[in-house]
Amino acid sequence: MSCLDDLATASEDELDGLAASLDASGDDTGALVDAVASVRTAPEVASWWAGLDPSRQLTLVARVPGLVGNLEGVPYTTRDEANRLFLVAARSAIDERRGTGDERRDDDARAEMLDQVAAAVGGRAAGDAERHLVVLDTVLPGRAAVSVGDLDTADDVTVLVPGMFFTVGSQLVDWTDTAGELFDEQRSWTYLLARADDGGLDQVAVVAWLGYRTPDLTNVYGLDLARVGADRLEDAIAGLDAARASSPARVTVVGHSYGSTTATLALSSGTVSVDSLVLLGSPGSVVPTASMLDVAGDDVYAAAGSFDPVAGSAYFGADPGTAGFGAVLLHTGGGADGYTGRALAAALGHNSYLVPGTETLRSTALIGLGRGDLVDGEPGDPRPVAPEVPDLSVVRPQDLYVRD
Repeated sequence: MSCLDDLATASEDELDGLAASLDASGDDTGALVDAVASVRTAPEVASWWAGLDPSRQLTLVARVPGLVGNLEGVPYTTRDEANRLFLVAARSAIDERRGTGDERRDDDARAEMLDQVAAAVGGRAAGDAERHLVVLDTVLPGRAAVSVGDLDTADDVTVLVPGMFFTVGSQLVDWTDTAGELFDEQRSWTYLLARADDGGLDQVAVVAWLGYRTPDLTNVYGLDLARVGADRLEDAIAGLDAARASSPARVTVVGHSYGSTTATLALSSGTVSVDSLVLLGSPGSVVPTASMLDVAGDDVYAAAGSFDPVAGSAYFGADPGTAGFGAVLLHTGGGADGYTGRALAAALGHNSYLVPGTETLRSTALIGLGRGDLVDGEPGDPRPVAPEVPDLSVVRPQDLYVRD
């Protein structure tokens, strides 16, 4: 029963049978999601879901949460509810059937991964923005996406795409906290700009998107994982467009490191477009110029820290930091904020671009709000860059920003 029309009309017993047939590991659920996505577009899914009786929607959330939670086009608050049920069920299933030997080790690894997901969606202090679990693949190494803020209503949505070493089990909490810090920066600017312009207050949301398997040192020098990630990112953007068809959000993609290359693949496919693109510490774009990316008004930015061993390598193609590429090269050296006067720190290393208080976090936040006019940047370096192999051995997980 993979057809959405069948799900709309299935009896309670048939839905129970479908739920019972899905392997507790999540393999079958993932295959079912992919099967539906292969024959139904996100707009078709959105139309199908909107046409269901509310009681049928509730039934599907309860019976097949892993499917509903990961269908692009379904409202995000619904996906969050479904994925939280899916998370609890998957975690409970591990405790009920822990095996021995290799099976036990796999169960332990999955349990640790799912515990990190639970920590990411639950790790917010009083007064912080709500977090929504909008993607969950429970099969190792896992995939997940957590939104900080409400994707169903936000005026401005920023999607953070990470690079190497980012896994659900090790970095989802950190990446979600990074999304929270960017959210806080954007929210502060919405208040400042609303007062200055005597206008309305934009609502924002930031997505910590680990929707693909990121590379490690054994496979980072190839594009295979980036291509798979680009397909997933295209689906995510199409899903956002479909879910928000009646009230479109302004969408910005921020790609860091290998994630920036993944983003250029997605945005040169001809299937989706966004309003702005920020490439941080990029090892190269698969297209030679920003004008070849589906970004409105060629609103593309790049940042390259002075001591970043990856940025400027042009290993995967064009260096976004050169003038010929056509992006705005963001200042990373810090200094005084020209709008507020506050001191801004420099972003020097590969993993420092989104650290709170840096000039690049400020710039990224403003770009996500459609206020690139307030960032400090200039045309890229006029010198051509010869491709070189970046020294990724120094870009280690332990170098990531450690919070107090």
